[in-house]
Amino acid sequence: MPQEKNEDTVMRDFDFHVPTKIIFGRGRIRDIGPSIPLAARRIMIVTDRNVAERTPALAAVRRGLEGREVRVFDRVEENPSVATVEAGAREALDFGASFVIGLGGGSPLDAAKGVALLARNSGPLQPYLQGKALGQDPLPLIAVPTTSGTGSEVTPYAVFTDTKEGNKIGYSHPGIFPRLALLDPELTYSMPPAVVLNTGLDVLAHAMEAYLATTASALSDMAALRSIETVLAEIARAVRKEPEAMDRMALAAALAGIAITHGGTILAHIMGYPLTVFHGLAHGRASAVMLVHVLKALRSDSTTPARVEAMDGLLRPYGGLETFLLGLGVSSRLAGYGVREEEIPLYAQKTIVKGDVQITPMAVTVETLEAIYRDAF
Repeated sequence: MPQEKNEDTVMRDFDFHVPTKIIFGRGRIRDIGPSIPLAARRIMIVTDRNVAERTPALAAVRRGLEGREVRVFDRVEENPSVATVEAGAREALDFGASFVIGLGGGSPLDAAKGVALLARNSGPLQPYLQGKALGQDPLPLIAVPTTSGTGSEVTPYAVFTDTKEGNKIGYSHPGIFPRLALLDPELTYSMPPAVVLNTGLDVLAHAMEAYLATTASALSDMAALRSIETVLAEIARAVRKEPEAMDRMALAAALAGIAITHGGTILAHIMGYPLTVFHGLAHGRASAVMLVHVLKALRSDSTTPARVEAMDGLLRPYGGLETFLLGLGVSSRLAGYGVREEEIPLYAQKTIVKGDVQITPMAVTVETLEAIYRDAF
C-alpha cells in the first residue's frame, strides 16, 4: 500500500457510515425473498429492457419473489432521464408499491432510487434535485447489480439526465441508500465484453478519484486502494469473461462505491459528463479518459502531491494510466470520439458549477478546465 509523506502524514478527521447490508456470492440471488419483510407484498422492479429480455437476471429475481405481487418497470435508458424516473414513480404509485428493487447496471439502480424517492414525495423530480427537502423517507430499496461499475448499490447517490438542458445532475440523500446490496457475480456473467470494460473503467475512476479527493479518509482509502489494485490486476481477464476475475470485479465495484460515498469523485467524472451527454461516450470510459489528463494537471499543481505520486506508483508497473488504457484498446484522445475543440468552452462552463470542483486537490478555474480539455486532443 502506498505510503504517504509530507503534508499527507496528518490523518484527517472523518465520519464513516455504510447502512447498506451486503450479501455477496455466486447464486446468492436466492436470498432476495427472505431479505424483504413479509409485510411488503407489492414489489416494484426497476430495470431496462436489455436486462429484462436478454439476461436471466429478471427471471431469477422473480423466482425469489413468488407469492408476492410484482410489477416490472423496464423502460430505463442509459443515463436515466428525469422524465423516465417520473414515469416509473407514477407506475409505483398506481401499483401501490411498498418496496423497490433496482436491477441492472448503474442506470436502473439510479432510476430505482429516484422512483423510490418520488413514490413517497409528491411532485416532479427537479425541485428535489435543486435542494427541496423530502417530506418523507423514500420507499425501501434493494439494489441488484448486473454490471460491475457504478457501485450505486452501496451509495446515497444517483445521477439523472436533464435532456432539455443537456446536463447530468447528481443527487445525494441518505434516504436513497439501498437497504440491501445483493451482489451475485453470476448475474454479471452475461455482460458483453464492451460493457465489462466500460463499467470496469468506472470502478477504476471511482476508486482513484476517491483516493485523490480532499475528503478522503483512512477508511475510504482502504476501500479505494483495494479496488484499484483489483481492477488493474483483473479487468483484462474479466473482459475475456473469466469468472473468477468477474467475481473480483464485482467486489471491486462495491468497494469503489464505498470509497466515493466517503471521498467523492473529482474533476475526471464531471469533465466526462459532457462527453457522455453530447457524444454518447460510455460513462466509465469518459471518466477514465479524462482521468489521464486530470492526473497530468495534478502532477503540476496538486495540493496533495504525495497522493498523486501514490496513484502513479500503482500505475507505474503498467506503464502509467494512458498506456494501461491503450492496452485495453481505449484511446485517451478526444478527437477520436468526435469531440471538437470549439466545444471546450461549453464543456468547461457546464463543469465549473459542479460540486466535485471543490474537493479536487488543486485550484480550478474555467481556464484550468479548458486547458485540461485541450490537453486531451
